[in-house]
Amino acid sequence: MSSATVAERMSGRDNNFNLIRFLAATVVMLDHAVALAGTGDPRVLTLGPFSFDLHAVPLGRIAVDVFFVVSGFLVTRSVLTRPTVLDFTVARVLRLFPALLAVCLLTAFVLGPLISDRSLSEYFGDLKTWLYAPLTGLLVSHSETLPGVFGTVREEGVVNSPLWTLRYEAVCYAILGGLALVGALLDRRIVYTLAALLAAYLLVTFGTDLRGQMAAIDSLARFGLSFFLGGAIYVFADRIRLNLLWLVGLAVVAAATSQTSIAEFTFRLALAYGVVWVALVPGGPIRSFNRLGDYSYGLYILCWPIQQTIVTLMPGIAAPALFVLSFPVTLGIAALSWHLVEHPALERKEATSRRAASLATSVRGRLDGWRGGRRKPGLDPQESKGS
Repeated sequence: MSSATVAERMSGRDNNFNLIRFLAATVVMLDHAVALAGTGDPRVLTLGPFSFDLHAVPLGRIAVDVFFVVSGFLVTRSVLTRPTVLDFTVARVLRLFPALLAVCLLTAFVLGPLISDRSLSEYFGDLKTWLYAPLTGLLVSHSETLPGVFGTVREEGVVNSPLWTLRYEAVCYAILGGLALVGALLDRRIVYTLAALLAAYLLVTFGTDLRGQMAAIDSLARFGLSFFLGGAIYVFADRIRLNLLWLVGLAVVAAATSQTSIAEFTFRLALAYGVVWVALVPGGPIRSFNRLGDYSYGLYILCWPIQQTIVTLMPGIAAPALFVLSFPVTLGIAALSWHLVEHPALERKEATSRRAASLATSVRGRLDGWRGGRRKPGLDPQESKGS
């Protein structure tokens, strides 16, 4: 049992965050296998005589919330330790978009024509083919379809459903970056900022009907709560102790309030604390998992189209078999994504930040010159106003 603070436990990258994200992505894959399988109840995992109701215990939803807690913790550390908001923005863009765009391009121009029931001329002659990658890869839309792709499966026409959560990830980044830009994360102001975010959540959840009326507001409240709880743990890292009894206590409170109006908050509070505890306390051989790289993002954005493809080719496949077949394929491609796309992009953060700063300075100089050129020659600004 440990009573060290979060700050005392943090030591560079020597933690279990990669392992947690990997396990969360694996759970998401299992959840999707149940939903996409050609046979059986789409919400019940059946293993021989045993069955597990994924509606009663939504493991997939919980796994996604784990992603947001981890992201909130690590991204808050990023925004508070990087020199400028521009550096932070570049880091977030390079983490989110290169792999996503690569997957969308491969889906539209490699996988799509291979499994579409349209001819190649029909497939490439359809505007949807050309719009899929830019609209989906830039998070403009998550519901784009491809002509003749996945038209015979349970989730008909759905090309990559999990990508809808990435928009909320990007929104959380934007909120955090915006708060940093206006100085709301400096010194003691960050405490008031977190309090304001909590107040906004409480107002939307208990003071309005917006979450019931608008799915986007409901999702933002859910994901934002997980994200900023993770961020708050980092902010108060020198005060929060990692104690197993605290974790058990929070879990008991969450269970006791599970049928009340505050169930969402108490559950996610326990989840956030538990995720950070698991990330920083257990040591030993499991820490060596970090040597493999972070394959979780690739698993998450690749699993759906790969599983949909297997179901298209094997219509009667059961969920366990779908998971067993899809996992090694997805993991292999996710590893390639990390080593060929994601990691090289992240290695370019500093150089890209310098170029972005140089470009921003150049644009600012041109704008200043343009404004100066609009003034009348020979007159200072005050004289020009009175002329």
